[in-house]
Amino acid sequence: MNKWISLRGGVEVMCGSTGSMDSWIAVRAEGLSVLNLNDCMIEPAHLAYISKLVGKVTVLLTQFSFANWIGNCADELGEVEIKLREVQQRVNLLKPEATIPFASLIYFCSQENSWMNEFAVTPRRVADLGLPGVNFMYPGDEWDSDVRTFSSTEAIEKYMNDVARPKVIDPTPSTIPIDIVQRAVDRTLRAVRARFGKFTIGRIKPFSIYLHDLDKVLRVHPAGTCEVQDATEERRDVARYVMCSQVAWYAFAYSWGWAAMESSGMYFDRRFKEPNPLVFYLNILSTEFLNFSSVRQAWRTIEFLWAKRRELCYRMWARFIRRKESDFAGACGRGSSIAADRAA
Repeated sequence: MNKWISLRGGVEVMCGSTGSMDSWIAVRAEGLSVLNLNDCMIEPAHLAYISKLVGKVTVLLTQFSFANWIGNCADELGEVEIKLREVQQRVNLLKPEATIPFASLIYFCSQENSWMNEFAVTPRRVADLGLPGVNFMYPGDEWDSDVRTFSSTEAIEKYMNDVARPKVIDPTPSTIPIDIVQRAVDRTLRAVRARFGKFTIGRIKPFSIYLHDLDKVLRVHPAGTCEVQDATEERRDVARYVMCSQVAWYAFAYSWGWAAMESSGMYFDRRFKEPNPLVFYLNILSTEFLNFSSVRQAWRTIEFLWAKRRELCYRMWARFIRRKESDFAGACGRGSSIAADRAA
């Protein structure tokens, strides 16, 4: 990881990791290099480090719109601005000869998530940023490294026609019996406790999931079991999550289920600013990026973390800065409120 590997025919590749499951890849040959960042979430300092590793980039491939939950029927996470800012940062820092935005032409086609289509970043919006060397390619288009030209205007027009074309929205997925959902939750909770210990998982506070298609509430106790409750008005209103039964079942039926649910956006999270510790352990369980079950696996895990040492530092520093900015903004808001009260 983070090293050039020689292949046949003078081709070299380098693969790097971001987070617990995303990766980027660079390929170079005959004086050209292609860097594919796909949907990696990369802090600016980490991006600068990748630039030093890879060197001059001929073609950059990068996501330009979101492909996951962005809020409760609104862009409460600011994903649109984040994606646009990411594209700008990547183009300005890496200075590629050409940038091809991709991996974002997604349509949310369920009644449970179709509202997110209203916020999707379109190719035309990216083109309007006026960034140097940004070109779109439509399926079937080719790029010749000798000619190095694009048909970006035509590609954008085709994409915008696709966006405007009416599409079918699927109804809410079919229901899953409540006892099957309950068993899936209990089975996963047992697996998490067995993997990380009863003491660690037992400290996680219970939370509720309202299943709107069954009108039932699941009370999830990480230290114990899942309790099925009748949905009263109060229980509906205080449940942290709202989703249909099939989504809830899938989230717990498979180790990767919760991550898939977050990508689908088929749920509400009334306390999205508050981390759910159980999700952290579900992520580890599904990706196994922290596995010390054997000497060999422990060594691989240590090697993995060591290769990511700079990224981890960049992430912690960025998180610290964001927390300070949030605290400062909150203090300014309180100060304005106090001033207004005094004026009144």
